[in-house]
Amino acid sequence: MLKLILFGLVLSFLIGCGFQLRGIERPEAQSFDSIYIDGSDVDSDIHRILEEKFKRSNVQVSVKSSAAKYTVFIADERNSRRAIAHSSGQIISEFGITQEINFHLVDNKENVLIIEEQVSSERFYTFNDQILDTSFQEERLLREEMQKDIIEQIFRRINASIQEYQNKIE
Repeated sequence: MLKLILFGLVLSFLIGCGFQLRGIERPEAQSFDSIYIDGSDVDSDIHRILEEKFKRSNVQVSVKSSAAKYTVFIADERNSRRAIAHSSGQIISEFGITQEINFHLVDNKENVLIIEEQVSSERFYTFNDQILDTSFQEERLLREEMQKDIIEQIFRRINASIQEYQNKIE
C-alpha cells in the first residue's frame, strides 16, 4: 500500500513539473491557420513529417501557396556520416551522423519572416563490423530521431516567428 502511495506521489510530481516522455507530444496552439510547404523534394520524409505535424496542430496545409497565409521553403537537406574513432587495428569503431536543413519563411505578401536559416542534428553511434545488421539498424533509428528533432526545431521557429510578426503588425 505504501508503495502505491509513493508511486502516486512521484507520478504527480512528474506531471506537475512538466516532465514529458520522449515521443509523446502535445499539440501546440498555433497563431495561424494555413501554411504551404515548398521544397525541391515534396516526397521527402522531412516534408511529410512536417506536414503531419502542422495538421495535428490544426493548421491547414495548403496545396497551393496562393491559398496559404505563410509559405515555408525547405531549401536544402544534407545527410552525412563520418568516422569518429578507430580501433587499434585502424578499423572504424564509431561514426557520427549529421543532418542539416536550410529553410526560410514568408507570408502571402512576400514579407520575409525567417531569412534562410539552418537547423541541424547530430548523433554518434558505435560501429561493430561483427554485427553489421545491428549497426545499420541503429543508424536508421538515430536518423529517424534526428528527423523528429529537426522537425521540432523548424516547427518551433516557424511558430515563434509568426507570433512575433503578428504581434508586430497588430
